[in-house]
Amino acid sequence: MAAQSAAGQGVRRKHLVMSVGGGIGMINLYSDRKDILVEGLGVGALRAAFGYAITDRWSLGVHYDRVGSTWHNGALDRLHMTNYLFSVGYRPWVGTSAAVEFELALGAMAASLFPVDSRLPYTTTGSAVSLGARYHYMYNTTLGVFLALDHTASGSSELVVDGGLVNADGTRSRIQWNSPRATAGLVVRF
Repeated sequence: MAAQSAAGQGVRRKHLVMSVGGGIGMINLYSDRKDILVEGLGVGALRAAFGYAITDRWSLGVHYDRVGSTWHNGALDRLHMTNYLFSVGYRPWVGTSAAVEFELALGAMAASLFPVDSRLPYTTTGSAVSLGARYHYMYNTTLGVFLALDHTASGSSELVVDGGLVNADGTRSRIQWNSPRATAGLVVRF
């Protein structure tokens, strides 16, 4: 009986937890270019993550997430921001088949903004930080689901188009963005 309940634990030491899911959110994009500035734009979100529980409470991992929209109220046709992050997770509560986890992640981001009248996108790379909370529920010893709330923000970075400046007058433009979102999906635990 004890072995049965131990096998159904939410997340324990030496577990590898992989998750993939999607959801919705919004993005706030700030720039010195007023035509691409937007606040509260609805976006779709995708998240894939791998985490290894080094103790019953702490995990280290990596995750990929992407937010994007095919609509913009200014000069853009569509946009997306992609993050590649290293994460540290802490689980304040681990139950018999569930766990709550808080995560801090740091890493790199790449953004592409597609102007309406151009085939080449404005691009940029830089740094990003993410804070998140997630609830894992395991249906059995391997499969489960998660619900998550995340907020990611980028540093300020310079926009380029095909390696050159985006402004015709030769001035440099910068962007900075943040995005709160909610996602849900599948968890696989080994």
